[in-house]
Amino acid sequence: MIRLILLSDFTESFSYNLLKGVLMYANSHEPWVVCRMPLSYKQTYGIKGVLKWAKTWHADAIIGRFDNDDNVEIFRENGIIAIAQDYKARFSNIPNITGDYYKTGRMAAEFFLRKGYQNFAFYGYRDTVWSQERCEGFYKCIAEHGFGNCFQSYQEQSLDDLWFYEAPPLLKWLQSLPLPTALFACDDNQGNRITELCKASNPQLSSSASFLR
Repeated sequence: MIRLILLSDFTESFSYNLLKGVLMYANSHEPWVVCRMPLSYKQTYGIKGVLKWAKTWHADAIIGRFDNDDNVEIFRENGIIAIAQDYKARFSNIPNITGDYYKTGRMAAEFFLRKGYQNFAFYGYRDTVWSQERCEGFYKCIAEHGFGNCFQSYQEQSLDDLWFYEAPPLLKWLQSLPLPTALFACDDNQGNRITELCKASNPQLSSSASFLR
């Protein structure tokens, strides 16, 4: 029986779906025991505290939303398989659960291009691999169609501060966009933020722009 620790933020849809997928796989192969460890545990006890608990629990593996300065090698040194959930940057020394974010960006651009849009915008996070690669794919696709100079982006927020953002600069950026604009948000959180801000502060933008997340 595999004993797996899933260290993540279970309030996010990605982590919930990851857990769901792990359990579906386990049920179709062999019984697994899955421990859902909240991120607050690592924040309180550090990566060594996570390892200590994993050894006490006799864990075989851990899938975690690790920070890139975490010493993830300590799991392998203690016979525990470690796999990183994409967060800010990919790890080079352990496997990563990742995706084709560049292709996702291209797909978003192709959708807007088919709709006939000629102005484009992207709203994401700074220094975050999956946001950056979605932006790259989005931009390169519209540039290939001759709209490279009709693109703006806003990527000022840190992924560490999801609960807080400065509305005035974001609103100023939104109001500077030409209408109509096709805006691609990197995830649901940023997409919800854009739609809420537009409805509350700029109804014209809300009705004249197209949002995809």
